[in-house]
Amino acid sequence: MTIIPIGKPDSHHTPRQGESLSIPARSKRFFTVETSWYFNTREDETQGPFKNLREAKSGLKTYLRRCGIIHFSD
Repeated sequence: MTIIPIGKPDSHHTPRQGESLSIPARSKRFFTVETSWYFNTREDETQGPFKNLREAKSGLKTYLRRCGIIHFSD
């Protein structure tokens, strides 16, 4: 099994809205296992599989909408 994290390193980030000055550890949200794509939630749940990164990102938007966390205009 090969896991490839995707995204920018989080070495220089600031607190998100609603967070205290103590910034929690963050990891890469999107990753692959074999040929399938997945994303992790803040609750440490894995969502997927998706056939490509674009579909995984779309799945994340859908997940966030369903949770009422964020609204996207697109």
